[in-house]
Amino acid sequence: MITVLGAFDGFHRGHALLFERAKALAAPRGLEWGVVTFDPHPGVFLGSLDATLFTPRERELIQTFLDIPHVVTLEFDDDLAHSPPSLFWEFLSLNIDIDGVVVGRDFRFGYRRTGDVTLLGHYCREAGVDFLAVDLLEHFGAKISSSAVRELVASGQCDLAAKKLGYPYFVWAEVQHGLGRGRDLGYPTANLSVPPRKLLPADGVYAVALLVKGQWKAGALSLGDNPTFDDVPDRRAEVFVLDYDGDLYGESLPVLFLFRLRPQVRFKDVEQLVLQIDADVKRAHDAFCHGFKPNSTLHSTFKMAYSKAQGTSPLAGEE
Repeated sequence: MITVLGAFDGFHRGHALLFERAKALAAPRGLEWGVVTFDPHPGVFLGSLDATLFTPRERELIQTFLDIPHVVTLEFDDDLAHSPPSLFWEFLSLNIDIDGVVVGRDFRFGYRRTGDVTLLGHYCREAGVDFLAVDLLEHFGAKISSSAVRELVASGQCDLAAKKLGYPYFVWAEVQHGLGRGRDLGYPTANLSVPPRKLLPADGVYAVALLVKGQWKAGALSLGDNPTFDDVPDRRAEVFVLDYDGDLYGESLPVLFLFRLRPQVRFKDVEQLVLQIDADVKRAHDAFCHGFKPNSTLHSTFKMAYSKAQGTSPLAGEE
């Protein structure tokens, strides 16, 4: 197998370039190609990361809609973390049938990241396998990287993060019971049980698109601790789904962040809050109608991948 190596906190446009090169390397020889990555993410294991862009389940969904044929996930443990580059390569060779290796030019491996592409190329030549180090993809003069995407998401700039990812940033979460306050305000919300260690954008209100019963719907999502009421001890993600009337408890919803409408605000009374929600919902509706294309190749492929993951027909819920 032509192997693309990396930690892969999700897959962005720079990774997609590696996949194209691996596919091109594999095709003339009739070989398979795929991704080799690690779980837990090395950054999480070593303590340099508190949260990752995507959960393992979300990465599997991305794998499907990006049409990555094989993903091999190896356990990242203390032994591997402390392996020098030579033992790291030996570990890979014993666990993967490697016909070739493709990495980004900045790839590092081994204890304290002491191995680089020059050393990896040497190991590959010794083993008689192909090796390709690909120049890094840039966006507006800056390298496309997972850390850059994380910074954009953490600051609430999900629209800019999407340009680096090649698709909208999203969360796939279960709907659980909340306080029921949204219903009292005239805007019933679905309370999302976000997986632990999932990176969420900065507090605020976001225009989102989500799949509900097989249909793309517009939504307004609130992230934060509801400061107007000052009785929510933890951070919550709650989404109001436009043009939908029904019970979503227990549903598993993929929610795509389009852009941030506003930061979190403490209002002096409920009346002001409701007036602001009215405006938020209108802007979320406009964002969906004018900026989201449900039938685009990307969103149609995402929908099919989600349906496959759920074991349902991609046409379910179509009108």
